[in-house]
Amino acid sequence: MNEKEGGTSSKKISFNLSPSSLNVFMKNPLLFYLQYIAKVPDDTKVPVCYGLSGNIVHDCLEKYASGELDKDEVYSLFAEKWEECNLEIHRDIKGGVLDKEEYLMALLKGMSIVEEHEEHICEETINFPFVENEIMKIGIKGIVDLQARKKYGGEKVIVDYKTSNSVNQSKDFERQALFYNYLIHKKKNFLPEKTSFHYLKLGVEKVYSFSKEDLSNFEEELKRVANEILSYGKDIGKYPIGDINDLFNSKKQACLREVSRRNFFQNPENFSQMAF
Repeated sequence: MNEKEGGTSSKKISFNLSPSSLNVFMKNPLLFYLQYIAKVPDDTKVPVCYGLSGNIVHDCLEKYASGELDKDEVYSLFAEKWEECNLEIHRDIKGGVLDKEEYLMALLKGMSIVEEHEEHICEETINFPFVENEIMKIGIKGIVDLQARKKYGGEKVIVDYKTSNSVNQSKDFERQALFYNYLIHKKKNFLPEKTSFHYLKLGVEKVYSFSKEDLSNFEEELKRVANEILSYGKDIGKYPIGDINDLFNSKKQACLREVSRRNFFQNPENFSQMAF
């Protein structure tokens, strides 16, 4: 009898730790399970305009930095994508629509940043296997907006574009910057001199610099997280419940159902009393 006939599959659950998935795990391991392991469908409407508009700016800047489009062509692409994504319809968290001119100005700022650099490497995907066991296979993956050399000073840098309305003060973006440096060091065996997160709508630059010791410590953190996930496996009940009320949690109902399930098994007498 083979594994399939015996009721089990030899196919492992395969997924990656990336800057975004790692941050999801740090905030809400249950949501990580639902999104990356169980892959349940979305069940809650969330604002999509921020992601759509940010992707448009990133796409335009990638094509400009790579030399695929000139300035006039970038403006045309921006206008075309804005219309295609129906951003005159999608509502933000205040019930309004995004200011197209504000994002166009952000794009212009991004283009000026591109022009301050040379030897551009755009949107490079770096991935490699990391850890696995008999049921799961976890890789490491990230996409770096821009690697380049400063025209004045010659520094090798990582550039990341942000279209946020405020500067992130949490560990999320620092962890993202560490992740990018870790990927590049693993693949190319060098350490960028700095990582610049450019908040294009605010005209603010936040700079990170890391040592090899920082990367070594970060690798240990990645191993800890990966091994924790391997130990939880496919058992949804082992994944701790984090912040399920996040405005951008598109699987909120699935989270709430799991909370109810756990409450039932912890306190079944409460539910039996509710039946009378």
